Amino acid sequence: MAARSADLAPGDLARDVRGILRRHRLAACLPAAVLGAGSDALVLARHHLGAEVALGLALAIAFELYVGYAEQIVAADRSARPHPGVAAMLRSAGPLTPALVVASAIAVTLPLAAAGLLVIPGLWLLTRWSLFAPAIVRERLGPLSALRRSAELVRGASWAVAATATASVLIEHAVLEATAHSAAPGLGSALLGLVVAALATTAVSPPAAFTISVVYERRLAAR
Repeated sequence: MAARSADLAPGDLARDVRGILRRHRLAACLPAAVLGAGSDALVLARHHLGAEVALGLALAIAFELYVGYAEQIVAADRSARPHPGVAAMLRSAGPLTPALVVASAIAVTLPLAAAGLLVIPGLWLLTRWSLFAPAIVRERLGPLSALRRSAELVRGASWAVAATATASVLIEHAVLEATAHSAAPGLGSALLGLVVAALATTAVSPPAAFTISVVYERRLAAR
């Protein structure tokens, strides 16, 4: 991986992400809570194959819709114009969701699966393709073009992107997986499990999405 990039200093990046969260806390957190509860519901549906498949597909689409929606939040934060409401930003993200789903299947699922067998190549791929979502939303690129764009922006700053964007993805997935599989059994209550899963997703998904978006902005400016 290439050397660190000064534009992605973790402390400065974290301050930027915290600022976005502070200014758009409600808009960022409410949809994330719904997604978290849905993830826990997927685990509860494991004894019903049809329901599990349908809910799994719906959640995959919903998570990518949230990714596109988070990009709309960052764009609104950077704009001097009045900020659109939650419904307007969701509508704007909707048409971009199919491209995000396709790109995510390549850029996230494949590297995580590869990391289970060969950790370094999997993490390298995850880092190389980590900026596909902002490229789709902001540049209106197709899935494959967005993956190529991400690789171009990451080049020369792989370690810095790995320490920020890739780390955010890994932390988010680890927290969501652990919560979805252990919250309800550990608490002995399906309802409490849903609540904990919703809170966990609210804690990790907005910061992860905003971190990737800010890393994209800074790499774009640096290029």
